Amino acid sequence: MEPATYTLLGALGGILITQVANYLLESKKSKNQKELKSLELEHSRHHDLMKERRVAYSNYLKSIDQYIASQPNDIRICVDTLYSALIVAGEDTTKKINEVFSIIKKDDIVADKLLLAKGNLLKTMQNELQS
Repeated sequence: MEPATYTLLGALGGILITQVANYLLESKKSKNQKELKSLELEHSRHHDLMKERRVAYSNYLKSIDQYIASQPNDIRICVDTLYSALIVAGEDTTKKINEVFSIIKKDDIVADKLLLAKGNLLKTMQNELQS
């Protein structure tokens, strides 16, 4: 074989090796970018959920106070915010929300029992929002 043939084969081999290396490098880079974007999306969803929870929880607590202050007591004040809070709530918070609602829908509200349940609900909401 002539030296020009060896030179040509060496150049083609170098090009082939470079292309394979570039392909492997780009596929790894693409995979890492995809994982990074997935983590960013997950973080964004979590942040949005926390914002929705904060708004729904505060509105629910306000509506309970409005219900207690209304004369005669009108349970409809709490229903919309109840559903909003239940939709975004975690499991423990859902239980506490339902406990408070079951107390206020009774005709004879025991203030101490309601304040205790509402305090427990608030602690659960805070813990959920801080996680």
